[in-house]
Amino acid sequence: MEDSEHEPLLKQPVNALELSKGDKSNSSEEDKEFSFSKITKQKKILLVSMAMVNFFSVTCYSLLAPFFPAEAGKKGVSQTVVGMIFGVFEFVIFLTSPILGNYITKIGSKFMYLSGTMIGGTCAILFGVLDKSPDGTTYIVMCFLCRTIEAFGCSLFVTASFAIIATVFPDHVATVFGVLETFSGLGLIVGPAVGGALYQLGGFGLPFFVVGSITVLNGVLGYFLLGHIDDSPRPKTKSILHLLKNPYTWVIALTISAGSFSLGFLDPTLALHVEKLPELNGKTALIGLMFLISGGVYSFTAPLWGYLTDKKGNVKTMIVLGGLVGAVGYLLIGPTPLIEQLPFELWSIILSLALMGLGIGCAIIPTFRGLIESAKELGMEENMDTHGMVSGLFNSCFSLGAFMGPTVGGVFVEEFGFDWSATGCAGLITLSVIVTTIYGLLRFRSEKKPHLRQGYEKILNKPVTSNV
Repeated sequence: MEDSEHEPLLKQPVNALELSKGDKSNSSEEDKEFSFSKITKQKKILLVSMAMVNFFSVTCYSLLAPFFPAEAGKKGVSQTVVGMIFGVFEFVIFLTSPILGNYITKIGSKFMYLSGTMIGGTCAILFGVLDKSPDGTTYIVMCFLCRTIEAFGCSLFVTASFAIIATVFPDHVATVFGVLETFSGLGLIVGPAVGGALYQLGGFGLPFFVVGSITVLNGVLGYFLLGHIDDSPRPKTKSILHLLKNPYTWVIALTISAGSFSLGFLDPTLALHVEKLPELNGKTALIGLMFLISGGVYSFTAPLWGYLTDKKGNVKTMIVLGGLVGAVGYLLIGPTPLIEQLPFELWSIILSLALMGLGIGCAIIPTFRGLIESAKELGMEENMDTHGMVSGLFNSCFSLGAFMGPTVGGVFVEEFGFDWSATGCAGLITLSVIVTTIYGLLRFRSEKKPHLRQGYEKILNKPVTSNV
């Protein structure tokens, strides 16, 4: 593929398979180390476009947090139902991502990506007129409808975007994945602040009209900038169920779900917990800053963990180390009743939140590459079909944890208190560490003993009859 910087971009269609090989003939540097300055112009445009879509789409999702509960209360909606309106977003992604990933080449990755962006942005705009809806049941139904369709759009574009980067950047999957996670995290952090500011400026509808319109515009521009992506359907005998045959897949799935569960647990519970501190009691702005610590550390360190994963390839080691650091953070934030000497001070809360973001990021970012490795072990080809299945499974596991974390976490805090509930999160993360360690040791032992290795490969190569 020729890479002319002087020809108009529209005359240079982007072929995903060619993009992954495009400048290898001229230089091998990109294979060794990812550098934005060294990749081709088409790849730069693709990466920037995806980063912007991730940022604004997640901003759309999170901008209603500061004002929607109060607005919904005026419409006669209980706080329990408000929580369900928030939670249905992740639940829909959990259900739809594996299905979309399994049929990505039949639907078309570019179509999925762009249509998902447009659907998400349009639903955000429509959400902005719900203050005109009649109170009570009609309002609740319309809220659920908007959030459900918006979540489906998010599932479309996220599943497609992860599959595309795995195909376009095969040697730097984790690094690019980390970059996109940074922009998603920034959207999650900025969303509530932008939503609150625009709400104060222009009322309920303005936040949705502004951010939703920008998201739709990103989708329109993406149609012209992305060009053609080669994801034509190939003869496929393996489904997403085949990916579940490998025990490694289940180990990774547990890590993803445990990490996102623990992050989501803080959403409904952290504010009331830190308000017990004299320095933060009644100071809403400072309490809001507490939410930025773990998310900020997670977002800004994500590219580093991705880079280390691509460079060293130690997926299981990073999961274990990251999980241990994250678990310490959750033990410290309570603090856990298991260790009476731990302090409950402002500095210990800040430290614990930083450790959470650092550890969970280190554990989760390598998992996408780990799922690709699991697929390779099963003999699945490295193409858009496989990457779509991997992307769908990753999104589903992450969304399951993100849905269960706030839902179950809120119930546990009411029943057992924050300190024991946070200890439970530490236990869940530790469980994923133990399972990963045991699996890694068994794999090491099987590789040292050929007859055990042959038995393992025999299990992996057992045919699966379902084509679901």
